[in-house]
This record gives sequence, C-alpha cells and structure tokens, in this order.
Amino acid sequence: MLMPTLKPIPIDTKNKTFWQKVWILLTCVRNWELVDDWVFIMPCGTLIVIPRGFVMDGASTPRFMWGLLDPVGILLIQGIIHDYGYRYNYLWAVDGKGCRYKYHEGQGREFWDKIFLEVGLHVNEMQITGYLSWLMLRLFGGKAWEENRIRNAPELLPQ
Repeated sequence: MLMPTLKPIPIDTKNKTFWQKVWILLTCVRNWELVDDWVFIMPCGTLIVIPRGFVMDGASTPRFMWGLLDPVGILLIQGIIHDYGYRYNYLWAVDGKGCRYKYHEGQGREFWDKIFLEVGLHVNEMQITGYLSWLMLRLFGGKAWEENRIRNAPELLPQ
C-alpha cells in the first residue's frame, strides 16, 4: 500500500494571549495537506484517488480517545478517505480505461461511516479498534457531517 505524503499545516499561536494559547493547546487539532494525489485500492477493488491539496485533520477523534485511537496514527488511512467522503459526499475513482468518475456520489453520512469501518478493518485488521473508532464516529460525527454540508468546499480534481 502506498502511503500518502502529508504536509502539516501550522497552528497559529503567535500574538495570542496566554489563555488563548491554553485554549488552542486543549482544543486545536492539526490539519494536514496532501502533497500529491494519493491512490488507494478499496477493499472492494475500486481504485480511488484523493487529490493533492486536500486538507484534513485525520479522523476527528475526541481528544480523550487519542491514546487509543490516534487520528493520524492507526486511523490515518480510513480517516483521509472518510474526511474526503464527508467533505464532498463522493470519492474520485478510476475505471479500467483510466477515466475518473465520482464514486458513490450523494450516499450520505451513514455510507461514509460504513466505508470508514470497512477500510479500517481491511487496512489494520484490528476488530476492537475498528469497531470502537466507528462507534465514536457514529456518536460524535454528526456535527462534522453537518459542518461539511454548510462548508460547500470547492471541488478538487485529481491530476
């Protein structure tokens, strides 16, 4: 499996008050940008492409769970795919002729949460971690889904 190349996005703490910096320390999550298009073969065999320039935070795991479910550790691969699915409600896929198309466009939150679980089980082969992270996602992911519907992010195209 080819791993994605990620660039950390700086967290702005310059010219902040002490208490603002404490708040950032306790609540802020680092974002990461894909440096290149990233190709992944889904468990079903579909080749997907997440375009370069996509910015994500990994799996939006509640901070108290990071010791067990690191958002850019064991959850990285399914987190990238899931974050893209949440943002755009589709993934870019490539067919046998090399043509790209929108994979499962418009399927909704429950579908992307299921993809998170399937990819996690496929990549990590860890049932407990897979189901625990999926449960956290089902319990706490609604806000992120709704925020992405409002965000209406500009479309990114694979190269």
